[in-house]
Amino acid sequence: MTQYENDADRVVLVSGGSRGIGAGITTALTRRGVRVGCTYRTRHEEAEKLASDAPDLVLPVHFDLSDPTTATAAVDMVVDTWGRLDAVILNAGQWAGGRLVTSEPAAWWEVVETNLRGTVALTRAALPHLQRGNSPSIVLISSVVGLIGHAGDTAYASAKAAMVGFGRSLAKEVARDHIRVNILAPGFIETDMTDAVPAGARSRIEDATVLGRFGTVDEIATAAVFLSEDATFCTGSVLTADGGWAL
Repeated sequence: MTQYENDADRVVLVSGGSRGIGAGITTALTRRGVRVGCTYRTRHEEAEKLASDAPDLVLPVHFDLSDPTTATAAVDMVVDTWGRLDAVILNAGQWAGGRLVTSEPAAWWEVVETNLRGTVALTRAALPHLQRGNSPSIVLISSVVGLIGHAGDTAYASAKAAMVGFGRSLAKEVARDHIRVNILAPGFIETDMTDAVPAGARSRIEDATVLGRFGTVDEIATAAVFLSEDATFCTGSVLTADGGWAL
């Protein structure tokens, strides 16, 4: 149980909420009765499926991480529909691997800028509404590679490390508005993105992980919902959920 007498009073915006970890977070929230604005870029059908599975609790909302101008429209759609916004979970992200020496500079910077600009734009658009929210909070989905680094991921790791600095600084800025800001840093999780990890690389990752396996979407969703809904005395915190890979 959460600390709220009625979770139906809660409205949360989940970016990248139509697939993978984001879909897991959306589902975990709706199981509590929370209303969720679920953003998608191109996967409208997946967002509509989540809405049909939880009638009146999921609102598909278009948001393009690479186009920050869509942020205000996404937030406004949620607020216009449900009259409030209590939390934002920033899960949308772009990944592209490659070693620095072989990466095209423009492509390298695109990963960093897309992740940061989209995240900052959605946060900026949401803040005026969160100031009026019930126990308002922001959760940034970073990555363990942003904490310890990973060869071949300099652009993605840079973006995710910047999210940690952004989140911890923002926590200090918005504390006076009673808004909590926390960061979740997942490790390797079973999603369609990690389905492409070659067998040899997967075996090495599992061998290096204390728990000996990849995490599940449900495990990460549980951690994200905890930070968003239940961790009412946590702000500026970084929760690592990587099965011990970074130890």
